[in-house]
Amino acid sequence: MLLEFLLRYHHRTGAERALEMVDRTLIAMGAGGIYDQLGGGFHRYATDARWLVPHFEKMLYDNALLARAYLHAWQVTGLAFYRRIVEETLDYVVREMTHNSGGFYSAQDADSEGEEGRYYVWTADEIEACLGVPTRRRSGATMA
Repeated sequence: MLLEFLLRYHHRTGAERALEMVDRTLIAMGAGGIYDQLGGGFHRYATDARWLVPHFEKMLYDNALLARAYLHAWQVTGLAFYRRIVEETLDYVVREMTHNSGGFYSAQDADSEGEEGRYYVWTADEIEACLGVPTRRRSGATMA
């Protein structure tokens, strides 16, 4: 909601500093660990000080509010990065958080089969298959 306020403040007053704050925040969030770089959508928060390791739970309301903030930032700036995040986030919501009878799930739990983040951890081979490009490998490495 604060990002929406800053965007509206920028629109009303022309204050560039407000837009700079939104840009810095949204770019960092979209490039960081709370954004699911492969599956789309945002995790609730990071578990480390550098915001690289997510708490793997994803909430519908977080993704709805962030999709809206990225959409409005794209409308203001025209940055393709923002549009990509909006599209990937909403694709994730439709794919993973929509019940086949039309309703929405409120969250995806962080715990899967008794382990936090199990469904969100990828092997290098899985990443290569998804992206179609080789990744740097370390013996036995997995990536979140």
